[in-house]
Amino acid sequence: MGDPAGVAERPTKDQFTKSGDNRIVEKAGLQDVLLKDARFQAPSTGTKKAILKGLGLDDTKLYGPQSFDAIMLPQASEVVDEVTLPKYLDQIVLVEMKTTKKPIKDAGLAGFFFGATQREYDLAAKLGDRFRFAFVVLNSANDYGKPFAVLLTLQELEHRTRSKRIQYQVNLWNTKDAQGAAGGNAIC
Repeated sequence: MGDPAGVAERPTKDQFTKSGDNRIVEKAGLQDVLLKDARFQAPSTGTKKAILKGLGLDDTKLYGPQSFDAIMLPQASEVVDEVTLPKYLDQIVLVEMKTTKKPIKDAGLAGFFFGATQREYDLAAKLGDRFRFAFVVLNSANDYGKPFAVLLTLQELEHRTRSKRIQYQVNLWNTKDAQGAAGGNAIC
């Protein structure tokens, strides 16, 4: 019988390593694809907060600086920061990246699988044409022979979406904050 549950064949990568790997892939998408186009910038967290406030979206219960990764302007410009923001606020498009190393054939994005938060969808709906999802493909095995990105509005994304499901992300209380939450027995 050996391993009837297939435990030995399961990946041993823990969630923290996987999350770290995802951040590395996202950073590569930003550095190696989007930021090579001078219209894109990766603002600091402080600048992101200022952008949201400037757009009237500073309620952190609804939207936060994690709801977008970059900004896009109509053309190359000086660095947008909290000082230069008023000059560019009306031109800024917020960009949320979804990055993969999977070989995606072309801009049709067939087979691209990604996760998104409700916050991202809500922000995209609120901003309309001032928000884009950037689907970044880091693999060069495609029609272009190099990494590429495709920008989509929420409406364009919804039109291309074959299926969508909700997934809950759950955090359990830690020992210090458990406040009487108990129960469960360890199976060893």
